[in-house]
Amino acid sequence: MFKHVVCNWQRASRLSRQCARRAVPRREITKRALRVSVEELESQAVPVHKQVREIVHPSEHTRIRNTRLLAQQALSAPAAAGRPQKHETLERLEELYSKCVVDAKGALGREDYAAFLEGFSQLQDTAGCLRVLRDMRLGGEPPVATQYAMVLKMSSDSLNTRALFAVNEEMQAARVAHDASFFNSLLRCLGRTGQIEFGYAVYQEMLARNVPPAATSYAPLIAGLAQYDEVPVALQVMREALGRGVAFGQETYLALLHAAGTRMHHEAYRFCYTQLTAVFESQIPEGDFLQGLGIAARTGDTALAADIVKQLQRLEYPLEEIHFEPLLDALIHRAQWQSAFNALGMMRRSGYGTTPATLRTLTRKLTVASAEAERLADSVYETLCASCSGLPEIADAVTLNAMLQGLAQSGCVEAAMARLTTWYDRLEIQRTVDSYAAVLVACVPRRNKTVAEVLLSQMLDKDRLQPNKRVYEAMIHVSLLQPNYEDAFVYLEAMKTQGIVPDWRTFASIARRCAKVHDGRASKVLDEMRKLKMAVTPALLSYVQSFGCSPDDPTLSTIAENPFTV
Repeated sequence: MFKHVVCNWQRASRLSRQCARRAVPRREITKRALRVSVEELESQAVPVHKQVREIVHPSEHTRIRNTRLLAQQALSAPAAAGRPQKHETLERLEELYSKCVVDAKGALGREDYAAFLEGFSQLQDTAGCLRVLRDMRLGGEPPVATQYAMVLKMSSDSLNTRALFAVNEEMQAARVAHDASFFNSLLRCLGRTGQIEFGYAVYQEMLARNVPPAATSYAPLIAGLAQYDEVPVALQVMREALGRGVAFGQETYLALLHAAGTRMHHEAYRFCYTQLTAVFESQIPEGDFLQGLGIAARTGDTALAADIVKQLQRLEYPLEEIHFEPLLDALIHRAQWQSAFNALGMMRRSGYGTTPATLRTLTRKLTVASAEAERLADSVYETLCASCSGLPEIADAVTLNAMLQGLAQSGCVEAAMARLTTWYDRLEIQRTVDSYAAVLVACVPRRNKTVAEVLLSQMLDKDRLQPNKRVYEAMIHVSLLQPNYEDAFVYLEAMKTQGIVPDWRTFASIARRCAKVHDGRASKVLDEMRKLKMAVTPALLSYVQSFGCSPDDPTLSTIAENPFTV
């Protein structure tokens, strides 16, 4: 363009010298020169594909001119200046294509179509690309496979699934065979848009046609499968890809690792964890480590738990109780008692694991059938005694209480009562209220009031311990299960004397027991609950009234003012 302007001004200079002798005004000379320039430019036929490239890839001179025009528009109309330049280019390209299609009437060549197709593709205009493909097919210039692949890639990158299926219809109409690019583009798009069922179906179709998926197609599919609770299928696809020699990056392994940890899938988590730590030496987030510790505790994978703790130490994460507890639970789950007590000693030295909640897994592990409960409990106790020499901090009342509670919950309350003396005296550990409560609570489902009264007497007379709320409630409940339940009111009064308020469950149990035998004290218990601002549920009130015990019952008017006396 600049070359034409220079030539026109040179022609204007010649005309000026020629017309100087004819006395022609200079303004007329300039008009004539410009008119000649415009006529020559219009007469010159610029090829269509060059016009397209000038629109899509403007020259430096054109870009400078467009920038100046945009600056002038911004000064004159600031509201209209924010329109993206991409839309302007797209409108010009569509206008040129429409004009060429109307004027050329089928005279566009393959190079022109290719230029338009490339232009619409770079501008991310799916509709324009489909229009060009259709016009090429109808105009006798059928697109080649690479042109279809270009549109497919553009549609896949923009996550336009509908455009992919439209291109598929065009390929079928043009009788172009589906190649690997079509399947990979469709697979990537379906995987990234969350259409996992269709994506996995396409994957199966590719395997049936012996079309190997690309590595970039595997990753979205695996991530999508893992995200939508299909962790086993995602692991299967990953192993099949690795068998075909496909290499994955850390992002794919981390995505599957996180999904496996969330869904507690042991096999997938361990596979990805091994790859990330042994191959990539990745810095896994602490949250994923905690999920792995939870999986190790549930499945008893002590090797995984120990390795995760080592990785946490290597990465200098501050180790706390939430890191040690899964390791301890995994060791207990595998019945590796010596290693479990070593882990407990390590926790105690760090200031953790001193609460009963830490050893709940130990209690559950010792809660087995009555036939082998005593043998297992004695075996674990002997291991504990053997470990006390090197780890004195593990032998305390909290550990023995957890073991004793497991034995008592197995139904061996008499054996637990006997070991309440022998175990603690051998290790010279002082019994606590929780030690007695561990056995007393187990007496309730066994309805063993005899053992409960012996334990209460030993606690009061021998160890001189003051019962707590848990002990009182256990005595109330075991008394309510007897034919003569009057002792329940005795323990209730003692409980109130100590300033301990029973919970809702205790009051409800007393009310139901009284109502079942038509004891009028049931309504008084409900009144006491209302005074303590406890909810008297419709179910509880209906149960009491169903046995004829109601606050409106005239037979209750003779009851003494104290609602807890006979």
